[in-house]
Amino acid sequence: MKRLKSIDIFRGLAMLYMMVGHMITWWPVPEENWILIGYVSLFSTLGAVGFTFISGISTMISYRNRLVKLEKVENYSFSQIKYEYLIRAGFIVILGLIYNIFVAIMFMNFSQIWTWFILLTIGVCLLMSWPLLKTSKTFRILIGVLIWIANQMILILLAPFEGELNLFGVLFHILYNSIDQNIILSFFTFFLIGTVIGDIIYDFSLIDNELEKRVVLKKKLLFPSFLIGTILIVIGFYFLLPFLFTEKILSIKSNLWWLMYSLGIELILISIFITIDVYGLLESKKSYRFLYYYSYYSLTVFLLQNINYFFFYQSLHWYNLWIFILITVVIYGLFLRLSYNKWGSHFSLKIQIGRLTLGVTRRIMNKKI
Repeated sequence: MKRLKSIDIFRGLAMLYMMVGHMITWWPVPEENWILIGYVSLFSTLGAVGFTFISGISTMISYRNRLVKLEKVENYSFSQIKYEYLIRAGFIVILGLIYNIFVAIMFMNFSQIWTWFILLTIGVCLLMSWPLLKTSKTFRILIGVLIWIANQMILILLAPFEGELNLFGVLFHILYNSIDQNIILSFFTFFLIGTVIGDIIYDFSLIDNELEKRVVLKKKLLFPSFLIGTILIVIGFYFLLPFLFTEKILSIKSNLWWLMYSLGIELILISIFITIDVYGLLESKKSYRFLYYYSYYSLTVFLLQNINYFFFYQSLHWYNLWIFILITVVIYGLFLRLSYNKWGSHFSLKIQIGRLTLGVTRRIMNKKI
């Protein structure tokens, strides 16, 4: 399958949002917390939500590509596909836990070793989704909806036990630490719906006739996504109004209305990007190259941007914050471009994990032989 530029743009935007969001969290003086509240109120659907959603899309496309490879390549088995998938997911979970350990040590809060920062969330999403990749699109959608409903019930049941050293307190910590982060029972549905969209994208990408491909795109993706997305946005936004531009928005990620609103935004955005891509409006590499670097080095950027915490911690005001953020974003972009030209894939943590996964899988398969 031909690589879609729109997926890189989407992932790049999500990573850029998270990096800017962290700077807005870390750099302003405490009195100007309204900047973060405004930023999250306006753009929260683009960050970790978008990254999880696009990860689901990429995962399904990769899975489908491997199934095709299974039919064409000798000595390539489904067991190898399974090992590659689960080992890669395991590496990302380990990376997420290592990241959490550093955060816990830095802030001397060891409860943060198990916190739903995005790396851990993505890794667990990958592990949980493996048995579901072979199921129908309808079944995955149904599972995603049921998880969201169950999430609301479980949270109500466990919330009173937060911080307590008993079974329910431990369960709350595992599922909801911390409530302002990317908790698995909220975000796994985004990943699952992403796999559904990935299935649809893969199916119409196999069509050689461009006219027929565009017709299928409109019928299978564009129109349904716009219809469902609009309904979700309208309903979600109506119930979200009391939370917008208040401090409550900073811990909204378990709220069902925010989840519905966010999913609606993701569906419409990906449909627009894919449509633009299929209609050939992204032919020029320069038109998306900046975001491509943020996508290609997404895991690398996520880890690297944590050094920004130390630059202007709680020292900037609204009138100079944006200047330093813009400068930082441009510097990162130039650095990533230099890295791409000089080191290429060697600087991409995502690709290195893929290579390590392949090496471990081959050793396992050779031992079995």
